[in-house]
Amino acid sequence: MLIVRTTMGDRSWAGGRGGHGVWRLDLDDPGWDVDAEATPLSPDERDGADRAVPAVRRRRVLVRAGLRHVLGKLFGLSPEAVPVVRRDGRPVVVGCRRQRRYQVSCSASGGVALIAVAVGTPIGIDVERVGDETVPTAVAEGWLSVRERALIERLPRDEQGPALTRAWVHKEAVVKARGLGLRADLAGTVTPVADSGWIGPWAVQPISVPAGHVAAVAIGRGAFGRAPFRPVLHEMIP
Repeated sequence: MLIVRTTMGDRSWAGGRGGHGVWRLDLDDPGWDVDAEATPLSPDERDGADRAVPAVRRRRVLVRAGLRHVLGKLFGLSPEAVPVVRRDGRPVVVGCRRQRRYQVSCSASGGVALIAVAVGTPIGIDVERVGDETVPTAVAEGWLSVRERALIERLPRDEQGPALTRAWVHKEAVVKARGLGLRADLAGTVTPVADSGWIGPWAVQPISVPAGHVAAVAIGRGAFGRAPFRPVLHEMIP
C-alpha cells in the first residue's frame, strides 16, 4: 500500500486510482493545535464538538477538519467553504453536481482516525481496536453469521479475537457504504473472514493502522469491476 505523508494544510496530494484515497490521522500527536484546526468548522460542527468531553472534542475537531482540508484540495476551495453537512450521523457532500459525485466516510477508534473519499461510487471505512470479543459473545449479540462462526472457530485461539474484530470492521465499512446505519442486518452481511475479499458487490481491503487496531475500506464493484482495489493511504500530520 502506497503511503503519502502530507500536512493538514498541504495543498499538494496524490490521489489513488479513480481519485479514491484514504487519509490517516494520529489523534494523539501532540503537534495538533485543536483550537486552530477548529477554525474552518461550521457553527454546527463546532457546537457538536464543544459539547463533548475533551477527548471526544479533539477527535471530532480533527476528523471534521481533516475532511474539510481533503475536500478543499479536491475542490479548489478553502476548508471553511467546503459544502459538507451531517445527515443521519454521517458526512455528506452537497454543493454543485460535480462536488456531489464525491462520497466520503470517516471512522475513529482510540488514537486512530481515517477519512475515505471516492468519486462516483459509495465508500465506507471503519477502524476498531482489537478487543476481547469471543465467538459466543458475537453469536449472542446477533451479528455473526453461521459461516463466519465456522471459519473463525477453525482458527487458533489467539487469532480468533483479531478475526472477530476484522469481521466487525468489514461489516461496518459495508454498512457505511450502503448508508444503512442501525437498519443494517449485520448477520446477513457475511464477510470473507480474510484480510480482503468481496461482500456481495462490495470490495473490502485492509488499511494499514498501528498495532492493536484493525481497519478496512469498502467500495462498490462498479469502481473497478473485479480488478483489485488498492487505495492510496495518505498520512495526515500537523
